[in-house]
Order: sequence, then C-alpha cells, then structure tokens
Amino acid sequence: MKVINQKIGAGVVWNLASLFMTRGTSTLFMLLLARLLAPEAFGLVAMAAVVFALASVFIDSGLGAALIRSKTVSDSDLNTVFYTNLLLSGAAYAALFVGAPFIANFYSQPGLTTLIQVMGLVVFINAAKVVQIAVLSRQMDFKSQMKANTLSVVISGSLAVTAAWSGWGVWSLVVQMLSAASVSAFVLWLVSPWRPVLEFSVESYIRLLRFGRNLLAEGMLQVLFENSYVMVIGRFFSAEATGLYFLAKKVSNLISQQLTDAVQQATFPALSTLQDDNAALRHKYRQIMQLMMFLIAPVMALLAALAQDLFTLLFDAQWISAVPYLQLLCAVGALYPVHALNINLLNVKGRSDLVLKVGLVKKAVNLTLLFLAIPYGVFGVIVSQVIGTCLALIPNTYFSVQLVGYSFFEQIKDIVKPLFAALCAGGGAWFFMDQVEGVLFFEVVGGGFSGVIIYLVVSFYIRAEGMSLLLGKLMRPISVLHN
Repeated sequence: MKVINQKIGAGVVWNLASLFMTRGTSTLFMLLLARLLAPEAFGLVAMAAVVFALASVFIDSGLGAALIRSKTVSDSDLNTVFYTNLLLSGAAYAALFVGAPFIANFYSQPGLTTLIQVMGLVVFINAAKVVQIAVLSRQMDFKSQMKANTLSVVISGSLAVTAAWSGWGVWSLVVQMLSAASVSAFVLWLVSPWRPVLEFSVESYIRLLRFGRNLLAEGMLQVLFENSYVMVIGRFFSAEATGLYFLAKKVSNLISQQLTDAVQQATFPALSTLQDDNAALRHKYRQIMQLMMFLIAPVMALLAALAQDLFTLLFDAQWISAVPYLQLLCAVGALYPVHALNINLLNVKGRSDLVLKVGLVKKAVNLTLLFLAIPYGVFGVIVSQVIGTCLALIPNTYFSVQLVGYSFFEQIKDIVKPLFAALCAGGGAWFFMDQVEGVLFFEVVGGGFSGVIIYLVVSFYIRAEGMSLLLGKLMRPISVLHN
C-alpha cells in the first residue's frame, strides 16, 4: 500500500503541476483572445469542436484506456493500437471533410464548412500520440506529459494571440487548436522511448477491444451528451449565445474538470493494481473523494460569488451576459468529482459494461430535460443541466456499492461538509463585496480572501475530512525533516 501511495502521490503532483502551469497559461491566453475576438468566433469554434471530439473518441476506440489498464502489454499490442488509430483517423477525416457542408447547414452557419475541413487535420495529429500517452502513463511518467502540455499551451496560445491581433478572427482559434496538438505530439514522441514497427495482431486488437468497445460506446455518448448543450444552443439560438455559453463552460471547467481529471489520470494506473482488493479500493476512493471535494467546492462557490466583478474586471462588456451562465455551471462543476470518480472506479474494476449502462441512464434523463427546456431559452437549458447533474448522482453511485461497498449515503456524507462550508464561503464573499465599494480589483481580492478564511474556519469546526487529509499530507514532509 505504501508503494501505491507513493506512485499516486508522485503522479498527482506532476499532474497538478501540469494543470496549474497549462491551465494558468491557457487562462491568460483565453483572456487575451476574449478581448480580441467577439463571442461569435468562440461560438463557431465550439460548434465545430463537437465533431472533432466525436472523431477523437472514435479514433481511440477505448484502446488507449485498455493499454493503460492491462496488467501486461506487449509490443504487438502497442503497434496494433497505433496502426488502428492511424487507419481510423483517415476514415474520420474523410467523413468530416465530406460531411462539413451538412454540419454547417445544421447550424445555419455556411462559414463552418471550411473551418471544419481545415480543423479536421487535428484528428491525424491526436491519433499519433494515443500510444505514446499510454506508454508514459503506464510508466507513471507524468513529468514528460507535463512538459508536452505546457509547451503546447504556450506556443499555441502565443500563435493564436498573434493571429487574432493581426485580424485573423475565428481562424486564430483554428491556429491555436492545430498548433497545440502538433506541439504536444512532437514533444511526446521526443520523450517516449517507444517507436512503432510494421506489425499488426488481430488477437491483440480483439482482446483490447473487448475492454475498449464499451468505453468507445460510452465515450461517443458522453461526447454527444457533453456537447448537446452547445449543439442545441447553436441550432436554436445564435453563434453569440453559443460563444457566451462556451466561455462560461470553459471557465467553470478550469478548476473542477481539469483538477479531477489530473487526479484520475494519475490514480488510474496505480489503483488498477488494487482492482482485486475491494477494501483497499474503497478506502482510497473515499480519501480521494473527500480531498477533491474539499479543494474544488470552495473554488466553485467563490467563482460564482465573484463572477460579476471578475467578468467586469477581466473581459469586455460584450461578455457580461455570460455571468449567470457561469454561476449556474459552478453548481455542475462542484459535483463533477463525484460523477467522475465513480466512473473511474468502474473502469479500475474492469467493468466498462457498467460504465456504458450508467451512461445510458444518465444521458436519457439529461437529454429529456434538455429538450424540455428549449422553449425557456439558454438560461432554461443550463438550469436543466444543473437538475440533470443532481439526478445523475443516483445511477452514478449505484454500482459503486455493489463493487466495493461505497454507498450513495456514504458519498453524500463525504461531500456534504465541504459543500456546506463552500456555501458559507460564497455567501460571505458576496456579502463582503456588496457592503464594500472601492477599486474593483481590491473588492475581488478582499471578497476572495474573506471567503477563503470563512471556508477554512467552517471546515475546521465541522471537522471536514478533506481538511484533515490535506493537513496530514502537508505536515508529513515537515515531520520527516525534523526527524
């Protein structure tokens, strides 16, 4: 268990370092691009990004996750996945190129045709790095992946801002997407020791696909579901409304989704070695859940409380309409770790079939809510997303209790304390800013600082488990130094 803890700890540290470096830099570039581009530009790219997300899932076919999870992987397995991905990427790009006019017609945006045909090149680039990521992940080498991610964000962001400054408009975002994928793939190939040889094994493909096929189906459904809001807003409303939603979603994901995914990426290979020890898995997942909620809940609450002043401070007036969207999406972001960690548990146990079943139930409920909400405008669509997120807690936790004994009520117990403390912190920050008038920057800083203090004090008094875990991990190196 000690070795597992060390592997998880090292992986999480490097993934979090990558998160803060790449997300921080990415946020800076996003702010600059939002000042240079109109919401319509972001909306067009968001519409096109839906089809690329689907293509990426199709190309991976769940084989990348199968490589990471497998106890042993041969060179034949790696070569088979590599060439499979290349073949699938060619098929995916051909479909995108031919289908681009029909997609543009669906959104009533003729300019999307050329955008999709050019942006579609990214599917080739991403296909070429799936195996390299799997190899590095199996080696728990997240440091190299951090380098690739950081360089890709810095270089692509710089190119995009330069292009936007030069008047390229929406094409500056295309430059960012293509250059980010290219730089990341180039660095991953430099740091990874694996190189393909001309080999293909039908046995390897069938064995890996047996696990990956359910993840492929679930991945396709998940991408359609996650982007269904963009598709509906783009189809029934406008490119501007799509851009506003897209930015709000991107901001809310900066912390909740990225932080959770960083932890999952680091823990998945290590926890897969415990897949036959239910007691150990349950213990580790409870700790991860408590710690993730302790970190994410206050950030989402404070982001919602400070959103109005933050957008006024950082963005042009054309983006202010995105504030209520962001505030609602913060509720979705606060609960994201619960959903993601339960699905991660099913994958660790090798039950990708259950991942698919749970996904079908959740998506059926959420899509029903989505289409019922269309007459109520964009705000109603996002409210339906919040309601669906809360309802999805039930199917998401259903199989966790059967597999490792981590029940719905235990999970509620693990998340209720940080959520309560976060609500207190958000309310305190909002009250502070409502009472104080002055320089906007200092209002935001003061509101944020007061919210953090309230959160820590409340967490201490209600004895939030995540706080104890975090303090224990922070104090351990200090005690070692003293000894």
